[in-house]
Amino acid sequence: MSRVSKRPLDERLLSKIYRLFYEVFSRNKNQDDFLLIIDDILSSSEKIMLSKRLAIIYLLIKGVDYRDIMDTLKVSSATVVFYASIFLKRSSKVRSIIENMLKKEKVLNFLDDFFADIIIHPGIYKGHWQMYWDHKRKQESRKILV
Repeated sequence: MSRVSKRPLDERLLSKIYRLFYEVFSRNKNQDDFLLIIDDILSSSEKIMLSKRLAIIYLLIKGVDYRDIMDTLKVSSATVVFYASIFLKRSSKVRSIIENMLKKEKVLNFLDDFFADIIIHPGIYKGHWQMYWDHKRKQESRKILV
């Protein structure tokens, strides 16, 4: 649980703080810069909390069972139900971003499988058995992430 002061901020000041927050986070050029900023600003427990929240939303949108989410992320059933009620019943920016990510992921996985089926012919060409098994391992690891 995050600790927030009980004394509320003025709305104009809060708006300015949010703008500053946006400016700091939107200025990074790559993932490494983003992670450095996150390390500077957030404590380790805050990073874990935010990451788990996003993971819960991601897994809910993918259709993963509540109990699997609870066991995997070590969160309570109340937490999973809370995020399910918020993100599965209404549209939000986070939900649309994750849904777009999943659509791209499905297309890329389909293309990868399609070209592997065309190119890899084990037993016909020397070395294709290794490519075949590498592709099979990659497919299995994708199934684990689902």
